[in-house]
Parts: sequence; structure tokens; C-alpha cells
Amino acid sequence: MASNKGKLDPITFIYGMGAAIVLVGAMFKFLGWNFANEMFIIGLSVEAIVFTISAFERKIEDKEYNWEQVFPQLENGESKAGVDTTGYQSAMAQFSQTLGQLSNGLKDMTESVNQIKSELKSSADQSASMQKTMTEFNQLMNNYNDNLRKINDQYNSFIQNK
Repeated sequence: MASNKGKLDPITFIYGMGAAIVLVGAMFKFLGWNFANEMFIIGLSVEAIVFTISAFERKIEDKEYNWEQVFPQLENGESKAGVDTTGYQSAMAQFSQTLGQLSNGLKDMTESVNQIKSELKSSADQSASMQKTMTEFNQLMNNYNDNLRKINDQYNSFIQNK
């Protein structure tokens, strides 16, 4: 039985082992155990060697995938003979319809937001006008109270002098 697992890359293996040694060395250092410095030296040296080797490593370019083999309708925009594209066309029509509905929904939502914005601005203007009117009313009431006090003071003074 053939295995689908890839080959073990020695550089990746050594790199992983070096990183593991560094991590264990860090744990030893944090806990104050012996040999922490030695583990750091070994692990970081392995990492440095692997990085140096990997700097010269050449990569094999991946083969570009031929999508027209999976989706034959991509080839010249026409479907090959014997290939059923009705499912694809149906899905695209449904997608187009859904996209149109979303577009209409966004348009309606934008109109609603603009209407709410307009109403809020109108309410804010009315509130500012009401506040100005209330300020004027309060000033008039303060003047009225001042005048009533003066009249009361004069009346009390008149009664006491009599």
C-alpha cells in the first residue's frame, strides 16, 4: 500500500530539533536547572548551522495547476462536447440573482439611513430652537421674579411705615 506522506526533509528535521533544544533550554533556564546554558549553546548553534545551509538551498518550483482540466468551461469560454455545464450555469444565475437582491437591499438600507439622518438633523434643529426658547423664557421668569420681589419689598416697607 502506497503512503501519501511526503519524505522527511533532513534540514527541516534538524531545524525542528534545534528549536526543541532551545525551548527545553529556555525551560531549564526559567526553572534554574543545570545545563540550561549548554542547551542554549547547542540549540542556537544548530539553528545557526541550519539557517546557513538553508540560505543556499534551492527550491523546486511547483507545477502550475491546469484549472481547465477541472473546469473545462474556462477553455475559450466554451464548454467541451459532452461536458454538462448546466449546474455551473444554474449556480452562476443564482449567484447573479442573489447579488442583485443584495444590491437592492443595500440601496434600500442606504435610503433608510439617509431618511433617519435627515429626521435626526431635523430633531436636533428643533431641539436647539426649543432650548433657545426655554432660555429666553427662563430669563423672562427671572425678570418677573425680580420685579415681584421689588413690589413685595415696597409693599412691606409701606405697611411698616404706616
